[in-house]
Amino acid sequence: MAIANLIGAVVGVFLLLLVAYLLVGATLITAETVMNAQREMTEVQVTTIRTSIAIEEYTLTDDRLYLLITNDGATIIDPKPEGMDVYLSDDLFTQMVRASWIQEGTITPDGINPGLLDPGESLNMSIDISGVASPSWVKVATPNGITASSYL
Repeated sequence: MAIANLIGAVVGVFLLLLVAYLLVGATLITAETVMNAQREMTEVQVTTIRTSIAIEEYTLTDDRLYLLITNDGATIIDPKPEGMDVYLSDDLFTQMVRASWIQEGTITPDGINPGLLDPGESLNMSIDISGVASPSWVKVATPNGITASSYL
């Protein structure tokens, strides 16, 4: 009987240690996951803070709007039409339309990262304005949510 009690006690202590080990391991994995998520979110926020664009000039024709966008921040922007949004509105802001656009010409100067809008570089956008009768306001949004707007 004494050996049975001793074996039962050893098995009980082993099970307690196993449960403690599993709980501590799960807690450490959870803490590491939360820490990595916070680090990634901080990196996203820093990138957003360092991003800035400006509408330098525009030309409005009957069916197109031409914008000159300059990256005046410190972040590289990928200027693909599926990543950057352009919104147009009329005089009374009763109609807001997401407009399609294409790149007109090349990014200038485009010496560092070809095809990307580096700080200090400019992009010419050609925007189809057929969806708005008389556009008077434009807003350009970058892939990370930074915007620039201007009255026309």
